[in-house]
Amino acid sequence: MPPDAAKTHEEILNSAKAEFLEYGFADASLRRIAANAGVTTGALYRHFRDKDALFNALVAPVYNQFLEQYRASGERNLIQLEEVGMEPMWESSASSMIGFIEYIYAHFDTFKLLINCSEQSPYEHFTHTLVEMDVGFTSKYLKLARVYGYPVRDVSERELHFAVNAQFSCVLELVVHEVPYEEAMQIFKNITRFIVAGWNALLME
Repeated sequence: MPPDAAKTHEEILNSAKAEFLEYGFADASLRRIAANAGVTTGALYRHFRDKDALFNALVAPVYNQFLEQYRASGERNLIQLEEVGMEPMWESSASSMIGFIEYIYAHFDTFKLLINCSEQSPYEHFTHTLVEMDVGFTSKYLKLARVYGYPVRDVSERELHFAVNAQFSCVLELVVHEVPYEEAMQIFKNITRFIVAGWNALLME
């Protein structure tokens, strides 16, 4: 991409990010995005075919990496159960969640777009996607734990869905309310005791 085109591309993205953060995907205007980037709508369309493409360019890299990290964490928990048993699960799970919060705060505006501004976009089910991924890994974990003789309850997928959704709410509300990083980390470290106790009561016989 020629230097001038690359600069225009970046200015359009910056304008789109501000527009989506202010108005959300559904009410964002390509005309306003173009005007605030100092280009015509025709010039904008030479870079991005539509509003979906613009939103995708802003969130896809972080979205995909976050899901991959979450998937890898779930796989590690299954391997850990097989290799060293269930005892380290609570500590490792809490450590993973803190890592996810650090990642969220390193890409805070992108997660604001995903959580607060994605209605009617291809990413509007971001939270549901995370919850269902976690429910899947938790179900596998519990089945494997029973195979290894751990006294875990037979929890339904619906119960797991509600519990996982509640846990994610604790994390995502930090973004919704724009809690500063240091305060967010302290809140989550405190709330982790509540989350771990809840999971222990739900899962263990």
